[in-house]
Amino acid sequence: MILFVLILTVSLILSISPKRTRGDFDVYYTSSQHYLAKAPVYVPHDGIEEFKYSPLFALVFSPLAMLKKTAALYIWNILNILSLYLIFYLFYKLKQMSFSSPRDFLIIVCLLALTGRFIFNNITLGQINILLCSLMVLTMYLEINKKYFWAAVVLAFSLMIKFFPLLFVVYFVLTRRFKLLGFTVLMVLFFLLLPSVYSGFDLNLRYLNDWLILLKSSPAHLFYSAKNNSFLSFYSWFFIARHDPHYVLDYYLIKTRLTPEVYYFWGASCFVFFSAFFYDTFFTKYKEIKTVYLDYSCLFVCGLLFNPLAYLNALAFMVVPYFFILRYLFYSEISKKSILVITCLVFASLIFNIIDHQIFFKDVSRYYVLLQYKPLMWMIILVYLSLCAAKCSLKPKQAV
Repeated sequence: MILFVLILTVSLILSISPKRTRGDFDVYYTSSQHYLAKAPVYVPHDGIEEFKYSPLFALVFSPLAMLKKTAALYIWNILNILSLYLIFYLFYKLKQMSFSSPRDFLIIVCLLALTGRFIFNNITLGQINILLCSLMVLTMYLEINKKYFWAAVVLAFSLMIKFFPLLFVVYFVLTRRFKLLGFTVLMVLFFLLLPSVYSGFDLNLRYLNDWLILLKSSPAHLFYSAKNNSFLSFYSWFFIARHDPHYVLDYYLIKTRLTPEVYYFWGASCFVFFSAFFYDTFFTKYKEIKTVYLDYSCLFVCGLLFNPLAYLNALAFMVVPYFFILRYLFYSEISKKSILVITCLVFASLIFNIIDHQIFFKDVSRYYVLLQYKPLMWMIILVYLSLCAAKCSLKPKQAV
């Protein structure tokens, strides 16, 4: 295990390159420098290379913005690598893995085969998704251990980065964690006002206003992109983009706005997928811990499907659902039929992941023709079905 971790760490560090961070780390770095200078931060750029994070994130990132760019990039990605290992340390603290069991080693190897592509893509771009994923796992860990105040602090800070963790809020409403929710609201307000210590109250309010305007002004072509794997992007392609001659390579030339039909099917799909998995939460106050882990795993899956923008780097969140599915297969005492069904679904998801590679296509246009059918979206749906099968196979028990 130690040798495996060392090899993985060296490989991740070697994948760091200042030449491939355009649009991600570069945006954090430049925007934080503007923040330190109290200059405009939330400047529209037609949906790309925009800073779409809260003023608090700009403030927290600003120490790196004081360094030279290359040094800041390496420090930032080392923090991301440590965040990845924090996820597994939290799994260890939850007694979901050890660092000595051969089965756990096999789980890690399989997990890297299923999600390694997304992890390396995050490190290459200098993205923030691994860090955000570790914060969400930390929220899960603290909530399970009934440390509601600290869970609220971490959850509120996560929301200052992206709105991806909002599904946690919905889940806590369903599970009646009202104390945690109350603390979360207070901490969100605190984190929104905290940057005023540096920028001043008036400038901070201006930043918050600019941030919200920028979030609401995402151009439609972001949803027409063949590399976007969300439900909203799929319906945008199905109802609009595929009828336009520019839909494959020149999707940014599509001028048609999203229609109400797109939003209707997106909303209906989100409701059906969420309700189908969490319907029992309305009636069951206490759940067996195995079911709780599957619930949290599904929140990560639904977050990707429901999120309007789900590009390749965002799929680093699949580390969590894949881990609990693999652990379920390796450790749970279930029927051979259930094992076969879930194994086939996981293997099928791996196939969809593999075919989503440009190396198999000599002509890039053919690769984009494949991408329009969203193979990675179907991969996520297969993982969702795996979680459903795992949940159905568990016998209902009352938690102690």
